[in-house]
Amino acid sequence: MKRILLALLVMGIAFGAHAMKGDVNGDGEVNISDVNNVISIILSGGTDAAGDVNGDGEVNISDVNAVIEIILHGTTEDEITPKDIDLDFSALTEPAEVIQDDEDAVDYGDYVENTSWSTTVRITFGGESATVTGTNSSIIATVEGAHVTISSASKRVRYIVTGSTDNGSLKFYSERKFQLQLNGVNITNPNGAAVNNQCGKSLYVVLNEGTENTLRDGETYTMVGEEDQKGALFSEGQILVSGKGRLNIYSEGRHCMASDDYIIVRPGCQLYLNSTSGHGIKAKDFVHIKGGVINMEIAADGAKGINCDSLVYVTGGRTTIITSGTTRVDEMGDSTGCAGVKADYNMTMTGGTLNIKCTGNDAKGISVTKPFLFKGGELNVVVTGEQTSVAPKGVKCDTDCTIQGGSFYSCALHGKALDVDGTLTIADGYATLNNCDPRLTEIVY
Repeated sequence: MKRILLALLVMGIAFGAHAMKGDVNGDGEVNISDVNNVISIILSGGTDAAGDVNGDGEVNISDVNAVIEIILHGTTEDEITPKDIDLDFSALTEPAEVIQDDEDAVDYGDYVENTSWSTTVRITFGGESATVTGTNSSIIATVEGAHVTISSASKRVRYIVTGSTDNGSLKFYSERKFQLQLNGVNITNPNGAAVNNQCGKSLYVVLNEGTENTLRDGETYTMVGEEDQKGALFSEGQILVSGKGRLNIYSEGRHCMASDDYIIVRPGCQLYLNSTSGHGIKAKDFVHIKGGVINMEIAADGAKGINCDSLVYVTGGRTTIITSGTTRVDEMGDSTGCAGVKADYNMTMTGGTLNIKCTGNDAKGISVTKPFLFKGGELNVVVTGEQTSVAPKGVKCDTDCTIQGGSFYSCALHGKALDVDGTLTIADGYATLNNCDPRLTEIVY
């Protein structure tokens, strides 16, 4: 260390006469004096912004290392070339899914295959009108133009939906769980949710193989009493997505897919979620990505790709989230930045691929309130925006973070790649690369 410091004293490398990264004392050079200045700021407990060389919103030993790195190798401001992250609609080979067959298992009811669907109702949209067939005395359909409302007290009902409308919707009042089979349907509701389930039971959304289905909401929602309709696809109960078809959801007024319970996406599904107003997926109890190919483009300020009031699990599939929004400030003056994934409790990843790219200022790739457990799969996070009100972060953990499997990559070009307020635990055998630059963290076996 003495030899390094002596070399720095002798080198006295200058990088120009204007303000530059690492020139803490503002003398037009980056040298040992700047190292001493950062150390002085740290020891005095100061918060001089000039000492925040790495741009992570703090002044600490990482900034000392950053100055030394600049002196030894020149400025690193433009040296990091982050991974390319783009939407990926290519086919994904997934392991065969194991259907839970234990009736006592807590997740037995999450599988549409475990219910015998005895009644089939067909709903067909045709421009400004819609037809409903297969109803009975316990299933009442009300049709106004292409706006369909179903009131049902029947068990084990399967609704098969086809056709297209630019001014329609599908609303359910049901006392029982039901299956919504999308069989090549295109629904746009200019004044609210395209699909609105007011039933607190399970909604099984089945995407028929080989079909493409699209749901769109409007920029403004016409509310009915105090009923919720929080997205283009909304359910008071669980949303359980399965099948081998494709579902596109576009939101201009709220979220793309929202549940006041939990949301599960199973292998084989293809989802494209595009929002200019809210989150891609919003749930209260948990979000579980078990598989499938999911692509999201989120352009709303303060919005998240996945936002859950509780738990987020990623165990399979390939999910790509691209956000471009920046900070949103509400009428109370509270600010909210964008994020790829926001979990207000724990987040666990054991498999699959999760790709996140955030280009807006103040963004976070992943933000977790409680512990983040990374046990497997491939995580790639790139945050390119700068700080305007809060420091951008690649992965932000308010408590602990444990990494013990898979491939972990996080890059924040103008902030900290991995910020853990609690304890960071990395399993034996894993190497942390790029340790000298807090803007990039790679953890591999």
